[in-house]
Amino acid sequence: MAKARKNAASASALPPSTPNDNNNDNNNDNNNDNNSSMNIGEYEKDGNDKRARGQLKWKLAHHNTTAVQYILRITTSTAFSIIAIVLILASSFFAINEKLQSTLMKIGMGYICIAKPLLSTLAVCCNNNLGEKGGTMTRIIAFSFLMSIVCNQLPKWMSALVACSAIFAFGLASHQLVPSHSESTAVHSQVEHRPMASSTKNDHSNLLQRTWSRLDLKERAAVGSLAVVFALLTENFLIWVVSATYQPGIDGTPEPLQDNGRIVLEKFATKIFDSSWKTARMVQTLRNSLNVQYALVSSFGAALVCLELKLGDPSKRRTLAGLAFRATSTLAAARIVRTISFVLTVVPSQVPNCYARHFPPPPEEWREWLMVGLLPSSRGGCNDLILSGHATITSSLACAFTSVAANTSFSIAVWTLIALDYSIEAYQGLHYSVDMWLGCIVTCLLWQLTKPLEIGGQRDQKSQNGKAKKGSTVRPPPLNATTIVTYAVPALVAFFGLTVVPEAFLNFFFMGYSLW
Repeated sequence: MAKARKNAASASALPPSTPNDNNNDNNNDNNNDNNSSMNIGEYEKDGNDKRARGQLKWKLAHHNTTAVQYILRITTSTAFSIIAIVLILASSFFAINEKLQSTLMKIGMGYICIAKPLLSTLAVCCNNNLGEKGGTMTRIIAFSFLMSIVCNQLPKWMSALVACSAIFAFGLASHQLVPSHSESTAVHSQVEHRPMASSTKNDHSNLLQRTWSRLDLKERAAVGSLAVVFALLTENFLIWVVSATYQPGIDGTPEPLQDNGRIVLEKFATKIFDSSWKTARMVQTLRNSLNVQYALVSSFGAALVCLELKLGDPSKRRTLAGLAFRATSTLAAARIVRTISFVLTVVPSQVPNCYARHFPPPPEEWREWLMVGLLPSSRGGCNDLILSGHATITSSLACAFTSVAANTSFSIAVWTLIALDYSIEAYQGLHYSVDMWLGCIVTCLLWQLTKPLEIGGQRDQKSQNGKAKKGSTVRPPPLNATTIVTYAVPALVAFFGLTVVPEAFLNFFFMGYSLW
């Protein structure tokens, strides 16, 4: 009772609440509610501003891309080509002063042979209307071709860094496609059962056909690589044999054949550069700046990457192994045709004292013949002219990645730059013009003949598609530090080899690695 009376007294001692106090409490609550609503409004306003700025940047980028596409569409139009052809004809047939003639020829030939191919490739890279199926792959291949030429203008170490970074990025991207153990076991079981069925149907076939039918497409691609190595080793030995048995070349410099293509190219080069003494140096500078060979290698690698990452049209069912097998088979067949050609008919070299610059005097013992013939020669021979080995390699690469890109404008651009490279080689006298012509044509025909070799890739793709429909989703392997180091080490070794190791040692390394 005493405690209750004490609590009541303390409560009565407190001042009574007034209406103003109640109003203040209500105002404080309202202010808190208003502050919270104002904070939410400010957050929403900031979010709307960020979205608006992002949309504005996207619209500006789209507008700039549209403007670039419009400019490229105009500069690569037929009208510009006609104007360039008119300038070339005017400089060739009309009697004008030499300086103006050289200027008109430079503008016309520079646009047709260099500017338009590069602008057409850039237009393909910026084209967003290629479609979802295969459009991304086409743009990647075209971008790789263009960036290779651009990086060639940079220092060697920087271009090597870009190439090795691309290799590293491909390794990380392809790592996500590694199947799990159960999936790989299922694939191997399908591969094992498929040839058994085919072998039971073809009991009357010979042993070679049955063995070949048991190989999957990756194994066939490895066989194609071995065929290329065998063809190159045989060719290398026969180059030495033909050169060492051609007595006029050993005794001195035989009279070369008349090359009408080279005569025409020399006249064009003299008119373009307006001086005969500096024409050869300017032509070589032009060839080094474009470096079409490395652009072809880069684009072929990009095509393999896109097929491995399945960026193309699924309906075509082309695979990395199928493309590699077809390309190596085409190259091996072309090199065999080339070897047979220069062995059957010896053509005198256009290079003065070619034999003395490339080979030792013919030995007397057959062992020394073998030792000299089996050494890999990175500088080529003297009488291995028909067909051009350079043309067979570059044409095989071009046929491979242009068939994957499947874009007419890009294909025309690539083959125009290849024709320019062939013309420069014929002008320099390293090959007769007919060597380059036949090397290109024969390789392209062989590429068409080897088209059925990719059928295995279609069959494997169909089985994988059926398995993917029946099976469950496979999680990609984790990307940890060990994986990154695994893919970074080869890229670093490649960078070191490209920037530090001499080219002669690299040739021996590549030959030994191929044999291994």
